Amino acid sequence: MSSFGSLFGGSNNSTTPLSTSTSSMSSPQSTQLKNQIQQQISQELAMAQATELVNKLTENCFQQCITKPTSSYTSSEETCVNQCIGKYMSAWNVISRHYIARIQKASASGELH
Repeated sequence: MSSFGSLFGGSNNSTTPLSTSTSSMSSPQSTQLKNQIQQQISQELAMAQATELVNKLTENCFQQCITKPTSSYTSSEETCVNQCIGKYMSAWNVISRHYIARIQKASASGELH
């Protein structure tokens, strides 16, 4: 799973405690807190995406390739699973790249705040 974490920008699972009181914070402290929260949310989203990918791979490739579950794979089942995973990962990567590019474009044009 650690390879998926790095694939999607996952973290080392460390969390930074965040203060909820903002009334006495100056602008630089508010900006730093905002950045910490955004980074933590990004890391959690990356982990959720990696988990979703693993779940979908398992579900789809198992249903497609394993016709009769036993204690071991046949060579044709193993080949099928490997090809299924490769195709799924390629599609996931293409979609992810386009999605990230779209978000970056929207952010640069001011559509996202």
